[in-house]
Amino acid sequence: MPKHELLPGVTTAECPPRVTCDAHAAIRKARRGAIVRDALQVVLIAAVDYLFVHWPESRLPFLDRMQSLTFLRCINAVVITDVWLARALPKWSARRIAATWSRRERARFRP
Repeated sequence: MPKHELLPGVTTAECPPRVTCDAHAAIRKARRGAIVRDALQVVLIAAVDYLFVHWPESRLPFLDRMQSLTFLRCINAVVITDVWLARALPKWSARRIAATWSRRERARFRP
């Protein structure tokens, strides 16, 4: 008589899970796309900063020159923080989730 299946996601030593797809290529492609997107954001920030620094008449219509530069610095900080957090938060979440795994489950993902 066959045994009943375990709950989804639960495996035993006698019945290891079958690999149905290999996501390494998709992960590499997504990482490359994220790096390109982050690089373009940083280049755009540098271009706008260059424009504001080397063209003394540049300012936002509702602010004077000094307020425009302060506003630009704040926007730079926000964009750089966003780029950094987009990389850091998933790592932190993955570590928090992985802390609940058993030693055997952790060993599967270590090279």
